[in-house]
Amino acid sequence: MPITITLPESLNKKTAASRLSSRKLLDIATDIAVTKNERDIQSAILELQQRKHYLPELAAQGLVALP
Repeated sequence: MPITITLPESLNKKTAASRLSSRKLLDIATDIAVTKNERDIQSAILELQQRKHYLPELAAQGLVALP
């Protein structure tokens, strides 16, 4: 009998965000008309912050604060 493992949804979102390019993540984070899912937007922003990519662009949109 096979064993089934289900991952929490938040872990699945993190994994999905980490597989996308930084440019695609920026598009997701800044184009709210296309991305209506707040969880996807937050995952994209968090991933970009970890990568330290596009931070000035996110700050210009008011999505992150720069030090």
